[in-house]
Amino acid sequence: MNLVFVGHRCCDHSPSSGYDQICSVFPEAGWLSGPDLAAGQLTWFREPSGGSTSLTAASHQIFHVFYGDCSGSALPTVLRARFPQATIVSTVHQPASRLVGDEAARASLNAADGIITVSATQARELARFGLTASIHAVPHGVWTKAFRPALPLRRDARDNVLFVGNYLRDWNATQQIVEMLAVAGVRSVVLGSAAADRLRTSDPLIEMAPRVSEAELAMMYDRAAALVLPVLDATASNAVLESMAAGCPVICPRLPSLTDEYLGDGSDAYEQSRYDVAVSHALRYVGHPERRAARSQVLMKRAENFDWSRLLPLFTAVYRDIITGTTALPRWPSA
Repeated sequence: MNLVFVGHRCCDHSPSSGYDQICSVFPEAGWLSGPDLAAGQLTWFREPSGGSTSLTAASHQIFHVFYGDCSGSALPTVLRARFPQATIVSTVHQPASRLVGDEAARASLNAADGIITVSATQARELARFGLTASIHAVPHGVWTKAFRPALPLRRDARDNVLFVGNYLRDWNATQQIVEMLAVAGVRSVVLGSAAADRLRTSDPLIEMAPRVSEAELAMMYDRAAALVLPVLDATASNAVLESMAAGCPVICPRLPSLTDEYLGDGSDAYEQSRYDVAVSHALRYVGHPERRAARSQVLMKRAENFDWSRLLPLFTAVYRDIITGTTALPRWPSA
């Protein structure tokens, strides 16, 4: 497969996390810098396995754009103008609601032959925009081995609640939840580069850290009673997948893409603004190792469905569907 990825590595992700991991699923593929291409330059992060970096207007490559919303939403248009014979695939990471006011981004997506979403819910919502490109749902992935705790699972009680990440975070909700947990005598650990600027607190039970190593992050998931993910909206989440792989219960708003498609149920979900329910869910796991252990087993087993190695045939099938013009079908691992 003559495949070239176009995108960049997000500095906010741990080394084994983030959508750019798809490039390691196809190690023979080339990888071009998205920001440099948007600026009119061809810069190879990784050359194709054949060693040929000669790309011309007559090239028949498959270009797969990811993180285009960060590298520049015009990337599909740039590629179409430069390589008119190529097959262009673009992954959309943002919730469809964020495209409502972005006419330029929607127009650029029409330059693609196929669009990949990271949730079936997102695919249905995106279809309402009347885009000309076919839309295909393939889940986000995680390298489970990077976050899986050492076995056997620890059975001791955990006394802290973890918060991870910045993208689409509801910082008002985070503030409310950590304060309510502190009143209950529970320590919160908020991990994210924006946390110190967005949270106003001097409570000793609320800790903040901008960034930790991947090994430390895996240990933090393992040592936490639960992960709380207060988000405004979501399609997929690195933190959710990492936490699942680590066997750490996930508490999040009742968003179908997260609860139904990734977590598999809404047993630990809460309605937006019901911070008391989020806190109640978290307290069910604090100091209750038997409850956490039971949920851990469920989440770790489900996380295996989203291991990047399991997603390889799904992406291969979608590339084939886009090239042949086959009607888009959901490509989702069986539970």
